Amino acid sequence: MNKFVNLVSLVVVFPLILFSVYIGLDIPIDSLGITGREIPYQKEIFYVGTFICGLFHLLRSVKRWSALNVANKIKQFKWSARIGKKRRGRVVTYLVIEIFIMLCFSIAFFKLTPSSFALYSLLVISSIDSLFFIVLGRNKYRISVSSKAIVIADREVQVIYFKGLRKISIHQQSVFFEYIEDIQLFFPLNSLEEKDVSVFFNELNKLIDRERVYLGNTHKFIKK
Repeated sequence: MNKFVNLVSLVVVFPLILFSVYIGLDIPIDSLGITGREIPYQKEIFYVGTFICGLFHLLRSVKRWSALNVANKIKQFKWSARIGKKRRGRVVTYLVIEIFIMLCFSIAFFKLTPSSFALYSLLVISSIDSLFFIVLGRNKYRISVSSKAIVIADREVQVIYFKGLRKISIHQQSVFFEYIEDIQLFFPLNSLEEKDVSVFFNELNKLIDRERVYLGNTHKFIKK
């Protein structure tokens, strides 16, 4: 979800930055016989861009906070632990980069044209939301296991269901889950602290159907 929202934002924002440059610098558009500041429907164009970005940013925010709330209802899960320290550090780094980029874009829009008020306000609000997600959420990023699925809640929200699962394996520092429909999901192994890896796989071993799910190179973590 997070990667998709960032992609949509870039697809929308980059053309609007170029649009803002034409307006802010009043660049002549010979083919239309006007200059940048004479372009009609400026605010309406920015409103459309703001609506598109705002919709996806809102969905991302709701999903992030909701997943964090669910993952921290520890009593509802068979097992739960904080996301590993290395993964938490990477998550915070990525979030800071996202905030920095959004603020840079918002400043650019603010400097170039007042018509972009709605869009640069949205980017500032989204940056503040991400900042709160770091400050209030970083100690709540968790990986939790229920009888039906694994819930991973940090910068990305991921739910890995056991239904249809046929293989679990570790490859290149990631835990892979392969399904009968040829779907493959994974999460970084450093999402778990070293002390939690064995506990995690032993818990999975209890919950999955061993007659249907093959455990690959995870046997060294499982107690017999």
